[in-house]
Amino acid sequence: MMTFADRVKQMKKEKGVTSEYLSSQSGIPAGTLAKLLSGFTEEPKLSSAVSIAKALGCSLEYLATGKPDAPDFSAEEIDLIEKYRALDLHGKRVCDYILGEEYLRAAAESQKPQSSIYKIPQKAFTEKAQTVTRSIPFYDNRVSAGAGLHLDGDSAGVIRIPVSEKTADADYALRISGNSMEPRFRDGDILLVRNTNEIKKGELGIFIGDGEGYFKRFGGDCLISLNPDYAPIPLSSFGDFSCRGVIVGKMQEKH
Repeated sequence: MMTFADRVKQMKKEKGVTSEYLSSQSGIPAGTLAKLLSGFTEEPKLSSAVSIAKALGCSLEYLATGKPDAPDFSAEEIDLIEKYRALDLHGKRVCDYILGEEYLRAAAESQKPQSSIYKIPQKAFTEKAQTVTRSIPFYDNRVSAGAGLHLDGDSAGVIRIPVSEKTADADYALRISGNSMEPRFRDGDILLVRNTNEIKKGELGIFIGDGEGYFKRFGGDCLISLNPDYAPIPLSSFGDFSCRGVIVGKMQEKH
């Protein structure tokens, strides 16, 4: 079932709106908006929800309940929307990626002088598409790849990541600390995370145990480090435990 945050993210994609733009138009601070979109804040204040709906040009009822507005769509557009809604999550992400690529191509075509007969090489479009980025919440307070550090949801900022099939699943990013996941992951690496509370045995994930954040491999009944110098952490050692996401990639900051 889609949440308020899911519908806001969907409207952002449909409108081609960045988080920075939504923040400026709604008057909601970037950090507060990032927490809402990442799922750390489940229910926004009514005033914030109204401001977001106004900035996105949709009804508050749609964002809150999913009940669609009554836009003036053609029969062809309605058919496309119904087909899109019938897709699973993977299918929708593939469509979003292809739509983004085609939008860039069409936009570039529309900007060419009508009298010009010069054809832009296809390589130029490919290079331009590779530079397209999008914004996701970024937690720079370091989640432990070692003994465990406090994960403070209030520290969310924003980071821009390349738009590609590999990054399509990323809902937020965070920086890790420690060496327990070496040699594959090192201190200071930035992880790209798909927000979910479900994880399969063997997957790499972000976990909260008794208020502390961990980046580990899920072992079913324990958290496993890739560095053999670190012993597994039994889940039974936590009074409170939850999964906050699955790792879908990593990136390095340019200096």
